[in-house]
Amino acid sequence: MANGPAETDSRPDTRPPQGVFASHAMQRVLRIATEAAPSGIPVLITGESGTGKEVLARIIHDRSGRPREQFIPYNCTGTTPEIADSQLFGHRRGSFTGASDNALGVIRSAHGGTLLLDEIGELDLRIQPKLLRMIENQEVQPLGQPRPSKVDVRILAATNADLDEMVRDKRFREDLLYRLNIIRIHIPPLRDHREDIVPLVMLFLRRYAGEQNKKEIRLSGDAIQQLLERDWPGNIRQLANEIRRLVAFAKDGTLITPDDLAQSTASTGLPRSENGAGARSSRDTVTISADQPLPAALEEMERALIIRALLAAGGRLNAAAGRLGVSRKGLLLKRRRLNIDALLASK
Repeated sequence: MANGPAETDSRPDTRPPQGVFASHAMQRVLRIATEAAPSGIPVLITGESGTGKEVLARIIHDRSGRPREQFIPYNCTGTTPEIADSQLFGHRRGSFTGASDNALGVIRSAHGGTLLLDEIGELDLRIQPKLLRMIENQEVQPLGQPRPSKVDVRILAATNADLDEMVRDKRFREDLLYRLNIIRIHIPPLRDHREDIVPLVMLFLRRYAGEQNKKEIRLSGDAIQQLLERDWPGNIRQLANEIRRLVAFAKDGTLITPDDLAQSTASTGLPRSENGAGARSSRDTVTISADQPLPAALEEMERALIIRALLAAGGRLNAAAGRLGVSRKGLLLKRRRLNIDALLASK
């Protein structure tokens, strides 16, 4: 094993995070992650599948001051205890049948950096004591090695399981949970921070259009409204896959409409006024394009969606906020910032 990481700039990474944190809920998540990043202590990240737990783990690593390239994710699912032991802690040649070479293991491979233990709830109970010892003593003992080796590894763990319930059911060690749970960050499901949907759509539209060399791909206002109304059980991953699919089938200059959306992303049927989508004039219609500057496109879309929701709700703030998936206070602040009252007075 190497004696230590190479010389590197230890200052935390202050570049914008590789994600969307527009809503109050996600800004709070980012704030906690940023504050926790330099500490070096374990962080437990919880949330439903597809909410972006690995993205947040990478942000914590990037802002920790550790070498950017020294981030190693390890998925704890789908392996036997013997394989997990070898993959995590390594082994010496000849330590078991088939061990023809020395194996470093992911923990020692992450020396000087960060190891993300994804789906930590799936880690076999027989391996958990060895992981606990590693976290407490910062040392590992590979199979077949007589003495442990010191390591410098920041441990992050992620799960969509209820580890507290698993502890009660004797399926997860309580002492390991205490060691991992020094800082816990919960990422809410996408349905609980719908303000992030439009920025995420813009991000994915720009990303996948660039990857597939597509130009002037746009989404209609009605298509975006349907995306906003969806519950997204697969969360951000599901939204990303839907935009990827839409871009894949689109040609240059395509305007994506509700008819192009997958059946799985159809509207959840939130109540509409009698003067709904079919009665809107062209001045109430807006499209977004991957070719627009991001701040201008987001502001234009945000303004149009708020105006549409207020008109459909007859000016009732609570009803409009419900349609948009934001709080009443949040809607008031956006209305002032975007000068929406003046625009509504002209309609």
